[in-house]
Amino acid sequence: MRENFAADWAFGIRGAIENTVRIVCPQHLRQWPLLQAFDFEAYELTGQYACIVFRDKMSGITAGPGILRPFPFRDIPVQSPSVETIEAWQSYLRSKFNLRQEDAAFVIPIHDSGKRVPEDFELFDSDERHFWEYQLAYVISHFKAHLETFQSAAPPQSVNITYNVSGQNTRVNINSTDSSTNTIDLSSHAVFNNLFEAAASIQNLKNREAIEASINEMKKSVGTRDFDSRYKEFMAVIADHITVFAPMLAQLAALL
Repeated sequence: MRENFAADWAFGIRGAIENTVRIVCPQHLRQWPLLQAFDFEAYELTGQYACIVFRDKMSGITAGPGILRPFPFRDIPVQSPSVETIEAWQSYLRSKFNLRQEDAAFVIPIHDSGKRVPEDFELFDSDERHFWEYQLAYVISHFKAHLETFQSAAPPQSVNITYNVSGQNTRVNINSTDSSTNTIDLSSHAVFNNLFEAAASIQNLKNREAIEASINEMKKSVGTRDFDSRYKEFMAVIADHITVFAPMLAQLAALL
């Protein structure tokens, strides 16, 4: 493994976060954690996966190792990292490393091209790419919800605030004295409406039609055994447009 594998990936992940935030929610770019300064830790989970832990800081020079260190905990989740287990892995890593809201943790498949991160990524298989794309979207959606909740605290008058959050029984609690209400809509109908709206923004007609057809197939298969395969097909179809759908992927995964 090359000497700077861990550092390469730390900065590569930071770049992927910035590129996605610039497209998905550019209004939050200046407040987004990890983009100004950060420290990182890097560990080898198994022979197949690495874990990069990011700790946000206000300023300063980024510090972290060039190579992977042994993972410091023995109670690693039994299930391998995958789209289906990302929430469990994120919960585990955030707890083990005592991460704050502004910190983050990523699990990546270990593929060393001997060159740079883009060349490493070319070695990912389709399942690994799906996992990476969903993980990136999940982490960004997690902080976006936190940031918007924080900024909307204590409105001066009665308002209606809608929070789209992931998970079947997620709760959003806000300490305030006004009469704000929180509406959480995770119905499949709302999720697919959002997906169709996002697809409509894609300029290339052939790509848009392929994505819309894939969304329709997923919609038909909700609640059946076929949904998982339709979901994976959708993730493959949107590979070149992942940033367009990033804000909705956490909701979509909740239907798995």
